[in-house]
Amino acid sequence: MSDISEKFEKGKELKTVCSMRVGGPADFYFEAREREELTAALEWARKEGIKWFVMGAGTNVLFADSGFRGLVVKIRGGKVEVSGELVCVDAGAMMASLVGGAAEAGLTGLEAWAGLPGTVGGAVRGNAGSFGVEVVDVLESAEVFLAGSGVREVDRDWFEFDYRDSRLKREAGVLLRASFKLKKGNPEEIKAGMKEILEKRRGKQPLGMSSGSFFKNPPDGRAAGWLIDQCGLKGFQIGGAVISKEHANFIVNAGGATAADILAVAAKAEEEVKKRFGVDLEREVQVVKA
Repeated sequence: MSDISEKFEKGKELKTVCSMRVGGPADFYFEAREREELTAALEWARKEGIKWFVMGAGTNVLFADSGFRGLVVKIRGGKVEVSGELVCVDAGAMMASLVGGAAEAGLTGLEAWAGLPGTVGGAVRGNAGSFGVEVVDVLESAEVFLAGSGVREVDRDWFEFDYRDSRLKREAGVLLRASFKLKKGNPEEIKAGMKEILEKRRGKQPLGMSSGSFFKNPPDGRAAGWLIDQCGLKGFQIGGAVISKEHANFIVNAGGATAADILAVAAKAEEEVKKRFGVDLEREVQVVKA
């Protein structure tokens, strides 16, 4: 492949590529549509000694107001292939494509993910889950790129999954492709299940510019949104950032918010929940420092 860096964009405003619509310029920005482009870009960054960050749809990430001093690679698109009860999908594919592809093939197991935003890569990295089904429950194997060893085939155990966490959050690596083991089901029942989940989701998630659930639910079983709500923080606002009145675990950009605004609101929620309940909230949204 010719010098991949010739395709990089300089000074890309990161607020234009994430759902929160916040973030300053990246030194280098690239949208990879093929696996080979992604690995070539990361190899370039490694050889040049430049910091890199790989993003999916940008639905669970918060960039700094000063941007990113390095290379940001956004994965775009990807194939969904079905072989028997195995669904193999590229990291850049949207979750909707994975769920829809499985349903079309008459495979059950992913109905609970209907309506989940973002890409497969982001979902695996964060062990995403919804209505009782997490990535760890259905992932069979994967292909990853690791900064120190390049491309590797790994099994589910390699990820060391935990609640909204995986090894990819702790190591310099990125998912390239994942395989999910599902079961044969009744196509009509699968679609009915997806419809039911979508209706539930519409009733509980606010509209607007946000990064989804900002905090993880604590281990004691109480929802982070409930804890924040009990502190009377719905509608609490700093600058352009506000805690949603519909769901207290959503911090929304009401217009013109900065990363500093959002982090200040998050800090207020953390402070009040700690003061009232003795619970340390852990952030689910990935905060990317410059």
